[in-house]
Amino acid sequence: MELLREETFAHRFSTADFLATCHQAFERYGAGVIVNPPRTESIEKRGTLDYFRLDMPAEWPGKFRARKIIEEFSDVASGRLAKREAYIAFEDLQQGRSCRLEAGHITDWRTGTAGALGLQYLAGATIERVAILGTGRIARTLALSCDALFDLVEVACTSRRPENRAAFAEAVEPDLRASLRLATSLETCIAGADAVLTAVPTPQPILTATALAEVPYLAVIAGDSRTRQLASEILYERTVVVDVLAQAQKSGEFRFATEQGRAEQIALARNAEGKVLDIGDAACGRLGISAPSAVYLTGMGAQDLCAAAMVYRRLLT
Repeated sequence: MELLREETFAHRFSTADFLATCHQAFERYGAGVIVNPPRTESIEKRGTLDYFRLDMPAEWPGKFRARKIIEEFSDVASGRLAKREAYIAFEDLQQGRSCRLEAGHITDWRTGTAGALGLQYLAGATIERVAILGTGRIARTLALSCDALFDLVEVACTSRRPENRAAFAEAVEPDLRASLRLATSLETCIAGADAVLTAVPTPQPILTATALAEVPYLAVIAGDSRTRQLASEILYERTVVVDVLAQAQKSGEFRFATEQGRAEQIALARNAEGKVLDIGDAACGRLGISAPSAVYLTGMGAQDLCAAAMVYRRLLT
């Protein structure tokens, strides 16, 4: 099976390319064209580190099939990622051709563009100032995606370590149209923001409803069951659009609400018939009068499939 390495394709795709393919994934999932089967994940202790494995399938019947595998060794308590490997096994069902793609770059970009698109589905073009919590790879793609999608005045970001903030600025500022503000605290980062995007692998909440009281919109790049970025009341008070409900229910915030006997209090966006609305509905313009102000994203195989198809078509066809 042919292996497509990131160094051969990463430089060939723009932020706009990934925004387009991520929207395609959400819209065609919402239209029932792309199938996004349940993913499987496992977590176990290996020495002093957590070993995490994720298997994410998706299919565009008659056209493409994909399965992404992620393996990580990390210390969630300290937020340290020791090792991460990701690849996508991709099949062209029409041509009978298969390949394997390194998927670190794809994962970073399909995640960052999802956060920006989620905000656009909720807020339209009204966002001018965004605050990003975190300075890692996903935070960088969030910043660049929001800058490309909206007519921003400012991107603010924060993290605990000055050297991480400096590295973030060095990586993204040359490509930003908006001004970049590096904040030394969460409170100063959020001040004046139209939207907050959070991508911090923390086991304890860093955001409260009080901290977000003046912020119209929120995008959460959710982790697995070990992480919890939000205080519980945020999900009770804000109407939330999820990407895949079954996946969200396994995340740290939803699991904590379940353990507290308050899962039913999570304010999921619903239509007039009571059906839970997801990112596919949002992409297809079916949010109606639900007026959600938060999007909660766990990642979808459909995103990986469409991104892999984009790379495959440009490089191999």
